[in-house]
Amino acid sequence: MTLHKLVPRAFVAIMALTLMLFGSATAALAHDSVTGTSPSDGATVQSMPEKIEISMSNTPAVVGSEVQVLDASGTNWATGGVDVLDKVATQHVSPGAPAGDYTVKWRLVSADSHPLEGEFGFTATAAATAGQGAVAGPGVSVSPEPQSTPEVVQDSNTAPWAIVGLVVVLLGIVVAMVVLARRRLAKED
Repeated sequence: MTLHKLVPRAFVAIMALTLMLFGSATAALAHDSVTGTSPSDGATVQSMPEKIEISMSNTPAVVGSEVQVLDASGTNWATGGVDVLDKVATQHVSPGAPAGDYTVKWRLVSADSHPLEGEFGFTATAAATAGQGAVAGPGVSVSPEPQSTPEVVQDSNTAPWAIVGLVVVLLGIVVAMVVLARRRLAKED
């Protein structure tokens, strides 16, 4: 087989392989999304929850993430920072939060470093229960109970490794094609 027949076939093979590799990488490169909240949007709960949870399709970053738990007057009842464990961002609520309508405004940083923002609402029919600790209002410093589970953040950003792998595979194919072409040309001479 001559070189002028080998080059078009090799080009077609490389293009097919590239399409297969990029086609499988698109899911890894897709942006993260919210898969659920607790309480859910529009829910009515019997008492104010101790924490708000936002579940994501991948593990969000802790840095840059913020969750506000706002009552009808605009008072933020969130206390402490956002905790992340696996794919769930958790925001603790100050003890003593009254019954009423709440809007949760959140900003999370996805695994691919893109900020995601949104909001949802729920209604608490009763104030926080006594089991949530001493009653405290906004502006009053209340130390949250120590958590029994340490904060674990996993880096699930696989996109750069997929690209590096793609480049390595493509370079290997090109090197193999050059070696094969040189061998065939040497045989023809």
